[in-house]
This record gives sequence, structure tokens and C-alpha cells, in this order.
Amino acid sequence: MTPRPTQGGAPVRARTRGPVELTLEVAFGLIFVSLFAWFIGVMIELAGHYVLWKEEGALAHSQRIVAQDMGYIAAAPRSLLIDDTEGFAHRLNGWAAWPYERLGVLAWYRRTHAPGQEPAPSASQRKASAPQQLGLGLQSATRSIGKTASYWAVVSMHVAQDVLLRLSVALFALPAFALACIVGIVDGLVRRDLRRWQGGRESSFVYHHAKRYTAWALTGGFGLYLTWPFGGFNPAYMVLVFTVLVAATLSTTVGSFKKYV
Repeated sequence: MTPRPTQGGAPVRARTRGPVELTLEVAFGLIFVSLFAWFIGVMIELAGHYVLWKEEGALAHSQRIVAQDMGYIAAAPRSLLIDDTEGFAHRLNGWAAWPYERLGVLAWYRRTHAPGQEPAPSASQRKASAPQQLGLGLQSATRSIGKTASYWAVVSMHVAQDVLLRLSVALFALPAFALACIVGIVDGLVRRDLRRWQGGRESSFVYHHAKRYTAWALTGGFGLYLTWPFGGFNPAYMVLVFTVLVAATLSTTVGSFKKYV
């Protein structure tokens, strides 16, 4: 890589990242993407509760999506990395629900949604004075806010479970992506060698754009899959499409690299 000159004329070497720094960047990036996908998923459930699935409700919808993803994982019971994918997915669901159980969120939801939590006002309450009616109104509003908040807390738990399940699908698919990278690199090296000995043109434009699309194929489609709010999307198709894209873009990137290094 050519050193970049500064205003004073002295070249500045490009900063290189070591393996520890690169590992930390990948780990924190994965955590950030997961939290962002969880937040976007909760926002989508909130909007869909009032627009898209009003009849079903956000809680039933999020439960159905989790059950559907569990079904897709059960259809592929083994992976090269995990022997029991379904058992691993059930453990992930338990890990996602653990903080909600420890903090009492699930008990709070059961308490606020138990039958008889909103009794009809009695005759004496209807004949109460204005300050008493104001107090009763505040109590009713507090119960209603608590009921809604506990509802959405449980919805956020199901969204967290779904994000973890989709992360596990990406983990199961890592061997396929690794194989796609190997195929793309080998094919690109062969094309680069043929171009080198045949005197083909060298295009940095193709190289830089293909490099950018390779990074997108590895991360962009995965990010979209994490936040996909609708059911009926088999992750096997996602893995197939994006492994082909990774192999094609990586082959173009390596094939268009400099002829002479």
C-alpha cells in the first residue's frame, strides 16, 4: 500500500490492526448489530400491533415467529459445528428468558393480566366525591399503564429469543460461508493468473467495488435477516443466496487484484 502524503510532505503509513483488535471489533460489532436488531424488531412489533397484525396482536405474532424459526431449525437437526441444533436453540430461548424471569417481568405480566384485575366500579364508587373519583381514576390509569408495559416487556423477550435463534442459524451456516469463501478465492486466483499471463487489463475500479460488495454480502443480508418481521421465510434460502453472492463477489475481488505485487 502506498504511503499517503501529508500537507508537510512526509508520508503517513496506513494504520494496521492486529488480531486482538480485529477480534474485539468483530465481537463488539456483533453485539451492536444484535442489540440494534432487537430494538428494530420491538419497534416493528409496536407498529405492526396497530397496523399490520391488529387482529393477532404483537404478543401472538412474536410467539408465532419464534415457533416458526424453531421449526426451521428442527428441520436441520445437525450442523458441522453443533450436533444438536434444536437443543441448542432451546437453550438460547432459555438464556433470553432468564433475565426476564430473574427480574420478575414474567410474574408481573401474569399478575397484571390475571382475570379480575379490572373490576367494574361499584355503586359506592360511582357516587364518590370528586377527589375520590380522581384517586380511583389514577389507580385505574396506573393499572392500565402497568398492564401495557408488562405486555410489551414480554413482546421484547420474544423478539430477543427470535434474534438469538437467527444468530444461531448464522452460526450453523458458517461452514457454508467458509466453503463459499474458499471457492471464491480459488476461482479468483485462477482468473487473476490467467489475466496476468494473457496481458489483460488491470482495473482498480472493479476491485474496489467488488471488495465493497463482498463485505455487504457477508453482513448486509445477515442484518436484514435478523430484523425480518414477517413469517414464512426459510433461512435455507437466505444461506443459499448469500453464499453464492459471497463466492461471486470474492472471486471478482481476487481476480481483479493487481497483476504484479
